Amino acid sequence: MCKYKMPISEFKRSLDVASGATTCANVVIIGGGIIGTSIARRLKELRKNVEVLLLEKECRLARHQSSHNSGVVHSGVYYNPGSLKARFCVEGAKLLEKYCNEKNIQYRKNGKLVLAKDCTESNILKFLYERGVKNNVTSLEILTSLSDVRKICSGCCGVQALWSPNTANVNFGDITNSFGNDFLELGGFIVYNFEVEDIQYCGENTEYPISVIGVDNNQIIKAKYIVICGGLQSETLTNLYGPKSHLKFLSLRVNYKLLKAEFCGNLATNVYPVPDLTLPFLGAHFSPHPDGNVLLGPSAVPALKLEGYKCNELNLDYLKDLTLSCGFRNMVLRNFSKCVDQVAKVVFPDIQVLWNNFFLISSTSYLKIKELQQLIPNFSYQFVREGPIAIQCQALKGDGTFVDDFLIDVFEGNGITSRIINVKFAPSPAATSAMAIANFVIEELMKKLRAC
Repeated sequence: MCKYKMPISEFKRSLDVASGATTCANVVIIGGGIIGTSIARRLKELRKNVEVLLLEKECRLARHQSSHNSGVVHSGVYYNPGSLKARFCVEGAKLLEKYCNEKNIQYRKNGKLVLAKDCTESNILKFLYERGVKNNVTSLEILTSLSDVRKICSGCCGVQALWSPNTANVNFGDITNSFGNDFLELGGFIVYNFEVEDIQYCGENTEYPISVIGVDNNQIIKAKYIVICGGLQSETLTNLYGPKSHLKFLSLRVNYKLLKAEFCGNLATNVYPVPDLTLPFLGAHFSPHPDGNVLLGPSAVPALKLEGYKCNELNLDYLKDLTLSCGFRNMVLRNFSKCVDQVAKVVFPDIQVLWNNFFLISSTSYLKIKELQQLIPNFSYQFVREGPIAIQCQALKGDGTFVDDFLIDVFEGNGITSRIINVKFAPSPAATSAMAIANFVIEELMKKLRAC
């Protein structure tokens, strides 16, 4: 690799000159989402002399989960004490707030109300409060009456609420792009439209023992170490260099709705239900955004393609591999009634259609609105309109249970795995945790790079 900083467009052309074009780097980071860019930025910040490449298969950063999400900076009350989620969420939120203030990126501490509708859910609130305290989440408070709840959000309904004033709302896509710009300014390189076809190991007798091979023109990038932040492509990338993963990654098509804040009592805080702690989902909620809209939802159903944003996108190979896996079959058996309910919403989306002030709302929306009305009964649902669609990933164990924490493989074993850090599974609160995850990964990388 050239030692001087050339424009990124020139670097891209240098890889496309001919089939088999090759370049080398100390560290190659695969994945241009918020975690990959955060790692790339921080590494160049700490070690300017280290040659770092960031590979992204799309034509821009943050094409998938990093820009398709609720935009909520979580405080850390949901996660098991001692878990990576608990540790990185609390640390990451603080780092993210500091970064956004430095870069003048909108970071609004709108807070969050978790509403309990009965005494059983009040007991779960107490459990979440105690868990949050153990996780060092600050300023938590249990509001013991509806009047206290309505001082914060006048339209809410419930017997009690957990109030988390430090929960915030941001645009994670903007943050990802800012990380990418920082990385370039520090002398890093981003290669767009580089889809990884294979990862090969050449042995320890060469300076750059790992070859990352691209689909187009058989592009080859050689590296001393690689960091994989594959997101939705995590299972595919993991299977390129090691034994087939025992985990099965399930893509979920997540649908949000939008509503102007004025039709929701000028909602200024996040409003969530008490979650089902046996599942990795937080339920239908309200999330106010800086653009004046309130995000409603989400509803989630299995996607028919790994990156299937449209309901008519179908990949038979993906579906065959998924449905034949033990993890998927056992998950369906464990959650049969819930699975049937979700599939019915997809297969029969228009059984019940309501006409409300020139808006058609499908049965899926109608059912989700019923859930939302348990939180804020009088919001003007007739003004609900279509919102963003996201694809999220959930990792399933062989017994059908969901993986409940981040999975990060760090220089495991011998051979190629001793030179790879793989952020294998990073669901919510990954965006909140991105800068903390980056610090963790780089701390491990620095142990290896001291010899470079």
